[in-house]
Amino acid sequence: MVEDLWFAYRPGTWILKGVSLRVPPGGFWAIMGPSGAGKTTLMRILAGLLPIPRGRVFLLGHPLHEGLPPAMRRMVGYIPQQLGLVRGLTALENVLMGALARHDGWRTALGFFPRAEIERAYALLAALGLAEKAGEKVIRLSGGERQRVAIARTLMQDPQVILADEFVSDLDLPRAAQVLARVRELARERGLTVILNLHEIQLVQEFADHVAVLKEGRIVHESAAAALSWPALRELIEAPPEPSPVPAAPPLIAVDPRA
Repeated sequence: MVEDLWFAYRPGTWILKGVSLRVPPGGFWAIMGPSGAGKTTLMRILAGLLPIPRGRVFLLGHPLHEGLPPAMRRMVGYIPQQLGLVRGLTALENVLMGALARHDGWRTALGFFPRAEIERAYALLAALGLAEKAGEKVIRLSGGERQRVAIARTLMQDPQVILADEFVSDLDLPRAAQVLARVRELARERGLTVILNLHEIQLVQEFADHVAVLKEGRIVHESAAAALSWPALRELIEAPPEPSPVPAAPPLIAVDPRA
């Protein structure tokens, strides 16, 4: 749940302006909007990677604006747009990185995992159609295969929430649909809550339960995903912004200039 969330990287320049969202447990939500609308910033705040200067955010019932406890970090799986894979490692080794939080000590730091974890990582790759690629270095995999490795790594965490920032943006529609279909299937099997930044209305209509449109840092539309058409989305994006009072930004805050 997000209540009246404001965020600025520089004083006087708000990236998010009073965003409020209520995502039910088990929901499969899509966030849409033009470039620079604040989608990535919102996703990074939900992942606990940015501070919250104004507003409240609750994740799994915990007040995120008070800081995400270490014990909860593995409950939130975050897939950035660039995936965050280690390209010099194999697909299996990348997936095993998702289990690091469950194990301490030098053995796992050096890549020695219990057999049960290795078998589970293989099973996740197999479930995503990558069993034969387990020993392949990620740098040699196709874009779609890397997407699936990132999903498997995230599922290896045993998360309750998955946050994905336009992680299928480099794929054509058929391949992106295949990846999203598998993500939705696995999410429903495990009862996961999923929030995705997506830019293709066809994918949103087919796979999401609900959609919110973000424009210039504000939520300008919310509805069932199937109810949002391309003409309606275009009209929302092209409409002139509504003037509204904006408070002064506090001295902050973060150094990453991406929105």
